[in-house]
Amino acid sequence: MGIGAPTGELFLSDVKAGPERLMGESEDGYGRSGAKSTFSTERSGVAAMALGLVERSLEMSLDYARTRVQFDQPIGSYQLIQLKLAKMEVARLNLENLVFRFIETRAAGKDMSMAEASAMKLYAAQAAMEVTTEAVQIFGGAGYMRATRVEQLMRDAKILQIYAGTDEMQIVAIARDLLGRG
Repeated sequence: MGIGAPTGELFLSDVKAGPERLMGESEDGYGRSGAKSTFSTERSGVAAMALGLVERSLEMSLDYARTRVQFDQPIGSYQLIQLKLAKMEVARLNLENLVFRFIETRAAGKDMSMAEASAMKLYAAQAAMEVTTEAVQIFGGAGYMRATRVEQLMRDAKILQIYAGTDEMQIVAIARDLLGRG
């Protein structure tokens, strides 16, 4: 549907792997704690992808709002379109700040908490979906057509709400971490 990454199933039968093939010191050595240690980086990647989608959607929407004329004036002169563009810019700035905050945190040798990383991912995915959906709206019927490319951005944004943990799982992770039950 989006991003264009091919996926498929892998079935293994009668495969044996010795203990030297395990990640970590034992079967439990990597497990949850090892996976949790990668969450912050993985979720920051989603935020960076969301930022790219939002920036491109805003760029295309601004160009369209300046050039698309309706009732003898560019659609960008209408307040509703201006509101949509302004909200896109707010989302862009918020995402940029989140990505830079992650970079600065890592540069200081620290990690984000589970709640922070999950909140970043949740906001980023939702913001990308909202902004790309508004871009399609700004383009109107043309936004639904593949030729304009904004529909592609919208399809690409949707996967951000699913992989690296669904929006629903981010909510659970945030609440558990805040409640000290991480």
